[in-house]
Amino acid sequence: MSVLVDLLRFIAANEQLPRTLQRYAGHDRDAIGKLIAAAADRLEESEKAAEPAPGPRGKTGLKVRKQSEVERAAKQSAEELDAAMNESKAQREQKKRQRALDAERERAEAVEKAAELPPRVRLFTDGAARGNPGPAGAGAVIVSPAGHIMAKLGKFLGDSTNNVAEYTGLILGLKRAKAMGIKELDVFSDSELLVKQLAGDYAVKAEHLRPLHDEAQALLKAFPEVRVAHIPREENAAADEMSNRAIDERL
Repeated sequence: MSVLVDLLRFIAANEQLPRTLQRYAGHDRDAIGKLIAAAADRLEESEKAAEPAPGPRGKTGLKVRKQSEVERAAKQSAEELDAAMNESKAQREQKKRQRALDAERERAEAVEKAAELPPRVRLFTDGAARGNPGPAGAGAVIVSPAGHIMAKLGKFLGDSTNNVAEYTGLILGLKRAKAMGIKELDVFSDSELLVKQLAGDYAVKAEHLRPLHDEAQALLKAFPEVRVAHIPREENAAADEMSNRAIDERL
């Protein structure tokens, strides 16, 4: 093993590399150490490959060796890390913006697709908590396919959180829709968390939300045809009004 290989491995294992960390902001000491160690491994393998090996009848020749899977993986990891280190902050921000644009496009396509379907009863739900936690209210509005309001609901919850109020507004509306004998229903909420959790895209991590989530899922399954979609806050004004009215009037 050459002195250079030994030196690289010593640096990878022991040096703190403050200037290197400053140069490659966003990458920790462990990642850079692994890159240096991988470089040492590749250098050592190259040196071994270049050593003469005895040929037939005492003659000497060059070793012929194939690149191992470990070497290929180490090389790929090193190249990926190099690429990440060289990626500018502007490029990372551009990728972040692109992901946001893709998410918005998917939402718009879902809304457009829903608009193409025959109109049916719509349920708008919302919740509000002033202080979060603080005085909270749940609201729901049921609208006919022709656009006429069929029911406006509000419920004061005392001191609670916004997420609890959002789920309660949904449950309030689903129960009323079920009682009215509605079979086909489109549900709209401006809470991305609620919609994503109902779809299974987000996990329900808060213990106090799990009973509400389970109740909402059970109610949704009672409808032969039901869709749940996220809408912007400005499109949910009627349900927002009912949730705030529930707080003001202690409904």
